[in-house]
Amino acid sequence: MSKKLVALILGIISFFLMFALGESFGVPVAFIAVGIYYLLSQFFLSRGNARALYEDWPLILFLNAALIVTAIIVLLIEPDAKIHSIVAVISIVCSAIGAGIAAWLARQ
Repeated sequence: MSKKLVALILGIISFFLMFALGESFGVPVAFIAVGIYYLLSQFFLSRGNARALYEDWPLILFLNAALIVTAIIVLLIEPDAKIHSIVAVISIVCSAIGAGIAAWLARQ
């Protein structure tokens, strides 16, 4: 299966994971869990690539597509609900960190 398709599926799963954790344990726990989920997902998608931070941006965008699109739609419909855009930023940053760690380990 293509890495882009796997990244898209993982991104859609994270969308539902975020809501389940947010409802069960609260928003701060959901933010932390989403960050860890995206870091680990991108790490496993990018492992073995020494230039993952530079070459895997399409994977990062596919992985974060569900949250990016949702954040844009939420901001268009309800401009005061900025909390969802924070989740999208957290997921992108954690994905970049995961790719960076994978690249660093591949160079070692």
